[in-house]
Amino acid sequence: MDTQTGRAVRIVPSASTRKRAKDYAPEAQSRWEAYLLGYQRMPDAELLDIQEVALTVSLEKILSKDGYRVNCDHCGEEIINEREVIQDGSTLCRACAGERYYHPVENTLTFPAGILLDRVKV
Repeated sequence: MDTQTGRAVRIVPSASTRKRAKDYAPEAQSRWEAYLLGYQRMPDAELLDIQEVALTVSLEKILSKDGYRVNCDHCGEEIINEREVIQDGSTLCRACAGERYYHPVENTLTFPAGILLDRVKV
């Protein structure tokens, strides 16, 4: 979220990222090693989905407990900071529960190759 312009971007791992990681690390000896090597080798556009969004609640309400993670039982997306919803005994992300804290913006963003690697030092 750019607090000066109000623009927000949602970046999440693609739903099939974990499955595809093995394709990029066929020599891996374990699942963990396949994830480690596969994510390093996978092109950014395959690794991550990026979408411009508009928040429907304040940023302060979105942020919660750091380090807390669960997966959505419906779509598999990782849910962080206690944002999950429990419905009929299932753990759901807010989008699958019908309670999104954002809505997609009409324009489509492009994801140039290397955009994250150019800005993030590992």
